[in-house]
Amino acid sequence: MAGILIIDDADEDLKRAREILSQAGYRINGIAKDGESGLQQYFERSPELVIIDLILPGMNGIDLLQKMREANPSARIILCTSAGQSPVIDLAMRSGANGYVVKPYDPEILLSAVRRILGSPG
Repeated sequence: MAGILIIDDADEDLKRAREILSQAGYRINGIAKDGESGLQQYFERSPELVIIDLILPGMNGIDLLQKMREANPSARIILCTSAGQSPVIDLAMRSGANGYVVKPYDPEILLSAVRRILGSPG
């Protein structure tokens, strides 16, 4: 079963993503609320997928993604933010994200992005 690390500083968004993914059968590998602790958990837990909020305290989502890519070029990462403008999406994809999801999380859109990368759970 897929292990997913979610990194987001907004409690409500963390809770929603966790509920959507858990109810769909995915295993949540870890939760972090800032880039530094997210990076630490990434190295400790080796998740199959990381979902990163673009705006985080300290290290932003793009910097975090790049650090993960430096350590593991095959890391699978979805960036998310409440900004759905094309320049933000383009930046995320140019930075190496495997996918992009706009918040608030729509269950079908989030699950579709995760399934494209991991396949169905189980």
